[in-house]
Amino acid sequence: MLNFKYIRAALVAAALAALTWSSSASPSLIIGNLEKPSVLSGGVSESVSVSPDPINATSTFYSLRRDLRRCVSPLCGGYFVKRVNMSSTRCANGRFMSECYVAGIDWHGQPETDIAHLLVRGNIVAKRYGQFGNLGELRVSESWISISEKQPVGTYYLVRDRGVRCITFPCPTHHEAKLNSSFSRNIAGVNLEGAGLGENNAPVVNAAMTGSDGVIVTGNDVVVTGRGGKSFELKGTQVYVRKKPESGSMKPCIKTGCSSQVCSDHNVITTCEFRPEYACYQKATCARQKDGNCGFTKTPELTACLARK
Repeated sequence: MLNFKYIRAALVAAALAALTWSSSASPSLIIGNLEKPSVLSGGVSESVSVSPDPINATSTFYSLRRDLRRCVSPLCGGYFVKRVNMSSTRCANGRFMSECYVAGIDWHGQPETDIAHLLVRGNIVAKRYGQFGNLGELRVSESWISISEKQPVGTYYLVRDRGVRCITFPCPTHHEAKLNSSFSRNIAGVNLEGAGLGENNAPVVNAAMTGSDGVIVTGNDVVVTGRGGKSFELKGTQVYVRKKPESGSMKPCIKTGCSSQVCSDHNVITTCEFRPEYACYQKATCARQKDGNCGFTKTPELTACLARK
């Protein structure tokens, strides 16, 4: 009988301890902006399992550098393009290399800027340059501009403020998605003290982080702890914000190439052999088409002319 009393008392004590532990370890979530979001977050957050972001939501992002080699254009003088967070990039010839050379960039109306501060989203496509063959082209769909002069160090993440605030921490206030990957998770927050934002840029980053586009942050996740347990905080080294084209900022389409057989918004170098069909383009309309790219408008006259050549 005495042993039974001791066993019952032990069970009651264990149950009370479990209830106390669970109530203190799980943060109480409050949905909504109860405090102004800050990019200099000193808090911590609970790591919450979420469904991975689809790969098409985070790819394909590239870093760029100019080709400074001295040789015959367009074999040199273009750009070297590399997928961020990846060890290889699929080039215009179908091969995977550490980085790819492209002879040109189709900005597709996106803002052009110093590529040392630029991160782009787009695709590398095959494009022939006369006798030089397929040298490739990068077609840009999004431009992201770095916010400071700091070098981007670490992993590239797309980050958004979730609008979640807690009465204790860790708290899953932000969401990070690794670029060119399906990996994603909720994190404690983003510490950008080492990103060199400055007073003027901090409000811009805050606004972008709470918007639909979010921001791109380079950095590394560090473990943080609190009463709610353990989680990760992203310690950033650089921030990129999306730069959208202004209304009417697209370049006009022009006829270019040696025989004016190319319609583009920039000068294109081609070889100078003449083909009969080139005569059809002399009176054709060069304009931006429905897909946003420059091209010759396919009128009945142009179609009939090309059919006769």
